[in-house]
Amino acid sequence: MTLTSMWLIPLVGGALVAFMPPPLAKWFGALVATVALAIAAFVAFSFAPGYHGFQFTEKLEWIPQLSIFYRLGVDGISLWLLVLNAFLTLIAVLATPVTRRTGGFVGLMLAMSAGLAGVFMATDLVLFYVFWEAMLIPAYFLLWLYGEGSRPGYAALKFVLYTLAGSLLMLVGVIGEYVASGKQTFDLAQLAKLAPSPSIQFALFFVFALAFAIKTPLFPFHSWLPDAYSAAPTPMLITFAGVMGKAGAYGFLRIAVPLFPQPVDWWDWRWVMPVLAVAAIVYGALMALVQRDMKLLVSYSSVSHMGFIVLGIFAFNIQGQQGAIVQMVNHGIIIAALFLIVGWIGDRVGTRDRSAMAGLALRMPVMAGVFAVVTFAALGLPGLNSFVGEFMTLLGAWQRAPLLAVFAAVGLVLAPVYMLRLFQGVMQGAPAGPVPRSDIYAGQLTVLAPLIGLMFAIGLDPGVLTGLMTSLGQTGLYR
Repeated sequence: MTLTSMWLIPLVGGALVAFMPPPLAKWFGALVATVALAIAAFVAFSFAPGYHGFQFTEKLEWIPQLSIFYRLGVDGISLWLLVLNAFLTLIAVLATPVTRRTGGFVGLMLAMSAGLAGVFMATDLVLFYVFWEAMLIPAYFLLWLYGEGSRPGYAALKFVLYTLAGSLLMLVGVIGEYVASGKQTFDLAQLAKLAPSPSIQFALFFVFALAFAIKTPLFPFHSWLPDAYSAAPTPMLITFAGVMGKAGAYGFLRIAVPLFPQPVDWWDWRWVMPVLAVAAIVYGALMALVQRDMKLLVSYSSVSHMGFIVLGIFAFNIQGQQGAIVQMVNHGIIIAALFLIVGWIGDRVGTRDRSAMAGLALRMPVMAGVFAVVTFAALGLPGLNSFVGEFMTLLGAWQRAPLLAVFAAVGLVLAPVYMLRLFQGVMQGAPAGPVPRSDIYAGQLTVLAPLIGLMFAIGLDPGVLTGLMTSLGQTGLYR
């Protein structure tokens, strides 16, 4: 029951936390998140590289009349996303300020983490869908009840309408896949061996891909993101942007690619996704260039970087798909640090408008140093983690179609422009604008330290991640 405990403990812990007084709620929530992270670390250290199929498998009858079972398992594709979810949940809880509403907030954060863990572990298509819905419900209530700005209700409603549309499409796909497979099974490993005709694969891929593209989010299905990310409180964004977006990309890698491998005779529809990924890379970077709101700038940079991940997945080779998984982890670490930093700067200064401040390095020297490291990681500096993932995804894209890699490289060129403009505009120059109340606190620096440590560790030794991804080659996900 090791894997079951990874979603059950946060779920039960979140229910208990919701009724605790604020200071106790935060620290008990941190304890629950620490236990979940410890279990994830145990799974990672016990994981056997080179093993064919899923490990730590669990199976119970659920609705056997319809061949629906409670199946969990972990392989080289899902392992590091499971660890990332547990790690960022702990960071998010530690970054949560203590207020009278802390209990409910932390409880919903843990519930969302439980749903995400289930998504990364489910090996039954129906169970995958159940956990997919389960992760969205807490996210909606977090936006609605704890959102910031003038229109948190609007952001929550827009988010739920987009994701509901995607979920309904996925439900159609789940039913369609069951019928197309002869009503035999919902087991993902078995479904990959029962591929229907190319025309049915095209229809099923279409509905699943739309659901995953909305959640990733992939251009042009991203328009819920600016409102949702602007309204989301900073601790929520750590897992909302750092992990939940990866659920869509993981869905592509776990379901869309292995279950629907064949194009129809008249159109190789598998080219649509890498083209949309390149469009997302360029569009997100261009939108980040023109943003004055620091939070929106980071949000659009996320759209651009998620494009690299989707491009790697649909390169259909091991370099691209391993790079996509590495970049999922890298992006989660970097985007969490960026949202923490811009959120804390906004709180200190009283505005998120980057054009309304300058010279903060003289007033906040420690924050400036930390911000510089995270900026270099975000723009892909060699030696830090993002460089590795982006290089691998571009290498995979080049092997499939050099033109894709050439256009995607535009994002690499623009990333230093918008990230350095953000850092230099806010931190450098003569001091101007509102005076910050203080530099970064010691507690906040403690929260950021593990993220920065991982940026260096993965950048210098990416083999720690790629060494356990052998299941990509063994299950034949790349084609």
